[in-house]
Amino acid sequence: MQLLKTALKLVAFAILFMLLTINTLPTTYHISITAPLAEHSPQNSEFMLSTKRWVQAIHVLQPSNINLMSLENSENVGGFVAFEHARGKVDATLVSRQKREVQFHLRFNEEHQARLQIALQPKMNQVNISVNGEVLTPIMGSLIALITKHYLTQILQTATNEMMSELRLQQVKPNNDH
Repeated sequence: MQLLKTALKLVAFAILFMLLTINTLPTTYHISITAPLAEHSPQNSEFMLSTKRWVQAIHVLQPSNINLMSLENSENVGGFVAFEHARGKVDATLVSRQKREVQFHLRFNEEHQARLQIALQPKMNQVNISVNGEVLTPIMGSLIALITKHYLTQILQTATNEMMSELRLQQVKPNNDH
């Protein structure tokens, strides 16, 4: 009986220690992805800053069960896109559209938020995607932030690769028509 009590105390202490350790980690995260552009042109800019094109690129991720729920007025400020995935719902609202940049406010299951920026850098012939997120869940927020950072990095990297491939294909097609 004494051995069982000691084992239970050890397990309780281990769980408490893990929770305290996890909660000392930050509840914020930052993701940055950079991809080269072959050339800077108005067509490339329009393509890379199109919400609908990014949604199409994310559809490559069908095996990860990301389903588009809504694409309301998505190319204009105030427009939004809603996705459903295995871990819940994501709403993306377009909050800023400029000549070389778009910014979205992301909301995940009403428990965490992020700011997504897609910016063209013509002088360096590249596109930069950055996400700054904050998890609002009090107890396991830092663990959720770590998982989200990993998961979102994979999604954005795959979508970026898909966008770059599609852009290269579009650039090759006009040359083959002649």
